[in-house]
Amino acid sequence: MDKTVQKVLIVDDSKTNLALLEHMLRDIECQVVRAEGGLEALNLVRSHEFALILLDIQMPGMNGYETATKIKESESSRHIPIIFITAIYQDDDNVRQGYETGAVDYLFRPVEVNILTSKVRAFLEMNERRVLLQQEIQEHERTEKALRCAEEKYRSIFERTVEGLFQCTLDGEFIEANPAMVHILGFQSADQVVGKPGLRLSIMTDDSQWQSYQDALVKDGAVSCFEFRIERQDGEIVWCSESSHVITPDDGAPFIEGVVEDITERKTGELELQRLATIDSLTGVFNRHKFFDRLEHDLAVAKRYDSLVAVLFVDLNEFKHINDTFGHQVGDELLRMVAQRLKQRTRESDTLARIGGDEFGIILCGLEDKEGAIAVTKGLLDVVSEPFMLHGREVIVGATIGISFFPDDGKDPVTLISRADAAMYGAKKKCKMDFGTYMECGIPR
Repeated sequence: MDKTVQKVLIVDDSKTNLALLEHMLRDIECQVVRAEGGLEALNLVRSHEFALILLDIQMPGMNGYETATKIKESESSRHIPIIFITAIYQDDDNVRQGYETGAVDYLFRPVEVNILTSKVRAFLEMNERRVLLQQEIQEHERTEKALRCAEEKYRSIFERTVEGLFQCTLDGEFIEANPAMVHILGFQSADQVVGKPGLRLSIMTDDSQWQSYQDALVKDGAVSCFEFRIERQDGEIVWCSESSHVITPDDGAPFIEGVVEDITERKTGELELQRLATIDSLTGVFNRHKFFDRLEHDLAVAKRYDSLVAVLFVDLNEFKHINDTFGHQVGDELLRMVAQRLKQRTRESDTLARIGGDEFGIILCGLEDKEGAIAVTKGLLDVVSEPFMLHGREVIVGATIGISFFPDDGKDPVTLISRADAAMYGAKKKCKMDFGTYMECGIPR
């Protein structure tokens, strides 16, 4: 095939946006053609051969959806892949409308340069392969039906790919997979992927993800940015994002074709930020906000099953003295050590959090009776009362614990926590004990 410069059409009513897109594409071997509206774009499509169209949605006169529809109505231009670029039309309905009008992908402003250039390069490569295919078909004088079927097949498989490309049956058996897709799955060659029944389901870490995926395809015929986890052949867990749809050819069985991206780095960062938002940075246990969230959830379960929940409010007795005597560094280390001891004496189903300062909160679920909470409380007091070794010094701190129960002492998080606090305060001031329930010792501060 003669090496000719491929053309990319960018359509936007903003000259600034046009200039910015052209600047982003400066390092790609292609000719960029501008259009400032839908009508101008249609005229250019009639007189030029474009490998790709980057199309803004919100334009006066003829918007992007209308322009794309007109382009796809013409036999000479319906094969041109269209990527919509938008800053506001990012909801599922608009994304679905875009695919229905013939778009193969979406980019949301502000556009990232590396994503844009990656997609454009992939589509230019696919266009070269499409043109080569057309030439080969013409050389062999295939029938018009063979030409149409071949173009449909290769247009479907190439035009939507920018990362991992695949076709698979409705039950998940791969029909085709490009090298990027094979790499994402952790295999060495397409032969290890194609024609292996049940492979898609077997690599998903959660069976419910496959069911959710199939439900979406049945309902809408497509999925957009569907996120899921897979376990690669080497055991590594990878986060993926898939955009795909169901193709129903005239003379064959329906199949799924789509694009998969490895989003592990981004997803890992998001999950880490979510984790940090719930963790107390000093002690490593949950923070106050997560404590309230867990308590709301546990109370909802307790109400449904008519079960007992205990809220423990733990206050360290001599912490201020130790902090003032030995300094904040020693005080911080003591808090970390107390948190670890408390954590070792709580079950995985329970919740331990630092409420603030030298105060900790504990939620006990699944209790058969109140005596079970009393027993746990005594065990916590035992481990906290044991000496701590801090920078060569033996330190004894001790604690006082107040207890409130759902449903007897309250039915909402705020009430239960405040009454556990009142029980702790009453145990110190009124009952002169190291623990107490709200019913026995509770007095307001």
